[in-house]
Amino acid sequence: MSTIMLSALRMTYSKAIVFRAVYYSSQPEHASKTINKVVNVAIIGAPNSGKSTLINNIVERKICAASNKVHTTTKLVRAMCFQNDTQIIFLDTPGVATEKEQKRYKLPESMINACHKSLRCADVIGVVHDISNKFTKDNLHSDVVNMLHSTQNIPSFLIINKIDRLESKRQLLSVIRNLTNGMIAGNPVQDPDTDSRKKKRERGYSHFSDIFLVSALNGDGVKDIKDYLISNAKPASLHFSPEEWTDQTPESLIQEAVRAKFLDFLAQELPYNLKIELEYYEDLEEKIICSVAVECPSDRIARLISGAGGGRLQQIKSQTRNDLVDLFKKPVVISIQLKVKPKP
Repeated sequence: MSTIMLSALRMTYSKAIVFRAVYYSSQPEHASKTINKVVNVAIIGAPNSGKSTLINNIVERKICAASNKVHTTTKLVRAMCFQNDTQIIFLDTPGVATEKEQKRYKLPESMINACHKSLRCADVIGVVHDISNKFTKDNLHSDVVNMLHSTQNIPSFLIINKIDRLESKRQLLSVIRNLTNGMIAGNPVQDPDTDSRKKKRERGYSHFSDIFLVSALNGDGVKDIKDYLISNAKPASLHFSPEEWTDQTPESLIQEAVRAKFLDFLAQELPYNLKIELEYYEDLEEKIICSVAVECPSDRIARLISGAGGGRLQQIKSQTRNDLVDLFKKPVVISIQLKVKPKP
């Protein structure tokens, strides 16, 4: 087995390292004009594989909206962190979506373009794969593989996520063989049954330079990814100041945080039919005050969302507030009001 494979397998859940990223907020003003190092990282993968959660854990801010449903991210979002004179710029992309899914979930047509745009901007590509899904754990999404083949000149690495949910670590080597077509950094993964392996169809991508085993939700293993990205950064002027941590406006981040919580709390396609609009926003020195209106298709759905005595809506508001505090690093006062869509 190659040295790279041994390095990838050294991380087990029982010995995982929890990483706490450091955000430098007090860099001198002239730092943005100094030659430092920069790396642009496109994070791609199937829907709900944990892309946004991984980025949030590394930058230690809940910048990228994350929920337990597919297609939470619908546009390209940049999240940045600065460490060791190096700026890492993450490009969080929407999960790949079929035309049928776009219609079912009322997704914007710009989603597909967002994925390809992030690849064009990337110095390195990270592919997040959910190993806990028993139906897809041995196969990379075909659209992800196609994107990788179209950008084969850009280095890429594989992030096997949700490793803590894998029932048996004995499956791990077999899964890795399938996802890499038995090749890592140009070296074959040793397989005692080489002939039978050659007869199998290719399930993954053959040109990954490295593999990382992580639990993005718990933070296990992500320090290795950050160290890897810092080592791949190139000398350049900073694209953003060290104090900046996203290219999104606060108003947009608030709307996306509310949307993600409705996705968490509501069943099936219901949350995809809601229209969320920020009505008021004020950033004071000591706190943030905001008000969000959520337009519902009917009065019946509004009552369903509110729950008995308004209990469900209060839970949504409480958890949204917690996420926004984690995002802005200051107290947040938020009001969420349900409105019924006017009849034509």
